[in-house]
Amino acid sequence: MNPTKNITSIFDLDGVLTSEDTMSSLVRTRLAAHPLRFVAAIPPFLLASAASPDGALKPAMNRAIVALALRGMTRGQYEKLATVTGRTMAVRTAVEQAVARCRYARTLGPTVVATASEENLARAFLDGVGLHGIPLAASRLDFTPQGPRLVAHNVGEAKVGAVRALGFAPEDAVLYTDSASDIPLARIARRTVAVNAARRSIAKLTSASADISHERWR
Repeated sequence: MNPTKNITSIFDLDGVLTSEDTMSSLVRTRLAAHPLRFVAAIPPFLLASAASPDGALKPAMNRAIVALALRGMTRGQYEKLATVTGRTMAVRTAVEQAVARCRYARTLGPTVVATASEENLARAFLDGVGLHGIPLAASRLDFTPQGPRLVAHNVGEAKVGAVRALGFAPEDAVLYTDSASDIPLARIARRTVAVNAARRSIAKLTSASADISHERWR
């Protein structure tokens, strides 16, 4: 492989391109307007916080929190909130070095953002930081009479499948992530770059990766 051209890159969103979790920010905004739901969200939030990032409990509790927070919203209402939240975070929480690296990666070869965040929210953030049109593998919502529900939660093994579905080969890729939830990708990626990762995540990613380096970006 040419070392300077045709390099495939996979970027996580939350914790890499943005310093704060996009879906958590949207959920907090929604719960702040509904105090009783905020109280009801405390138990699943505590369970999610204590759970392993690469296990099944954390994403299950996150799905429960999302369903609770967004209950009753129409598609239009949600998309408006997602757009405002994503654009606001693009100004406030973007990690400039990560965004610059992502822009540069696009000049070297195929580049995709793969995230557990919802697709409208993620796209609003990416557009806000100038990454227009970049391929995106993200979670998707279904809108029911009770409100939005996550029907495609792009986390763990599901993220591997989503990246492949877009035509990217993880085996040829450099993976940029901060989370042990990306271990399924890290196991098969050609190289992993742990970006602003916590020690626990670094240890787990290191044990899963054939080739790993660590970066601190601002």
